[in-house]
Amino acid sequence: LPNHTAALDPACGDGAFLLPLLQKGFNEVWGVDLDVDLLNKCRQRCSDGRLILKHGNALKMLFELQGKFDAVVTNPPFSAKYGRVTDPLLLHSFELGRGRSSEAVEVLFLELCVRALRNDGILAIVLPEGVFANLPMRRVRVWICRHTAPLAVVSLSRNFFEAKSCVLIARKSPSTENDQVLLAHAETDDDLQTVAQDLLHGKGLRKPVFELLDNMAPLHHLNSLPQPCAFPLRPLGDFLTEMRCGSTLYGDQRKFAQSGIPFVSAKTVTPFGIDLKRDGRFVEEGSPMDKPQARTRIGDVLFVRVGVGCIGRVAVVTHEDETGVADDYIYILRLKPDLLPEFFAIYSQTRFFRQQLEKFKRGTGTVTVPQKALSQILVPVVPLPIQQKFVQAYRDLHDRFRQGQTPDNELHNLIAQLERLLEGLE
Repeated sequence: LPNHTAALDPACGDGAFLLPLLQKGFNEVWGVDLDVDLLNKCRQRCSDGRLILKHGNALKMLFELQGKFDAVVTNPPFSAKYGRVTDPLLLHSFELGRGRSSEAVEVLFLELCVRALRNDGILAIVLPEGVFANLPMRRVRVWICRHTAPLAVVSLSRNFFEAKSCVLIARKSPSTENDQVLLAHAETDDDLQTVAQDLLHGKGLRKPVFELLDNMAPLHHLNSLPQPCAFPLRPLGDFLTEMRCGSTLYGDQRKFAQSGIPFVSAKTVTPFGIDLKRDGRFVEEGSPMDKPQARTRIGDVLFVRVGVGCIGRVAVVTHEDETGVADDYIYILRLKPDLLPEFFAIYSQTRFFRQQLEKFKRGTGTVTVPQKALSQILVPVVPLPIQQKFVQAYRDLHDRFRQGQTPDNELHNLIAQLERLLEGLE
């Protein structure tokens, strides 16, 4: 920005963005928040006379804030946690809310931020990935491109926020169809430095804005794999004979037994294989909890399909005493002979697989991977003799795990070995 005049964070919290803006030399830095305690923390952390703090709902201050700022930087509330805005008068104040019975709070904050900018001002806003990826949000993406020139959309891993999020960086000026938008992914803070350099120097993957209206999520456009693979690639669906979801009951019908068929929950699926002792619950055979379609058998691959902390865990049922009834957090995969289950379990822990998985995760509060999306993940076509070496290593690690060991270093080395193989370095 040529003139650092005024900057705003309309959902400032404890001021995480305000202090850096002051350090950048803005003459005025405004922060707005509903939480008085957080605003008081801001005041305690910074006594700079350029800092202006206001208590209230910034959405109701639209006309006070409109057109006053050269930069707006914010991480607004998400509707997944705070709900949707339903106030008719408030909705009517916003173009994106007008005529609707409700609107996601982050969408209204997006419009507020754009309208708070002066012409050619810069916006940096954290938004749920769905704003950039979901079909019903296309109208929002069209609005963004009508009122701003997007400069970059940066996908953030869950190392940054619990909800899958992206950062939109845009200039307040109408975009043209051929404006180029940087699409990038940041796994850690260090990656953000690289993204910043790419943005400044014209590097990185860029696409014209007209190609992004249907989907602006970076991971949709970035290479499916982090780098070229030394083996041919095919969708996982080509290797499947069957994929089904586990099943269980809830409420009054959810009844466990002292013994019987082991209950296979997400916590029993570990990087080293199945560990039923982690749950220790049983289902009575023939009871309503005993779902035939949820029964597992030796050779099944169990994929945890839901949950921020455990989504994407994969393990193979290798022994009869590891079979049971899988709950509905788990997909049961049965593979064709040209993809060995244990090899796939190791591949699922490589960055080749994990980066693709990020692309297909859906939701904010409750994160999941749909079956259709999982079947699209690319898997290397590796000769069976090579796969067999990794199968034996997986089984050796699993046997040691069953004996009470946790051979983390050996597992990490095995994953690294497979990554080097896929890179063509071995």
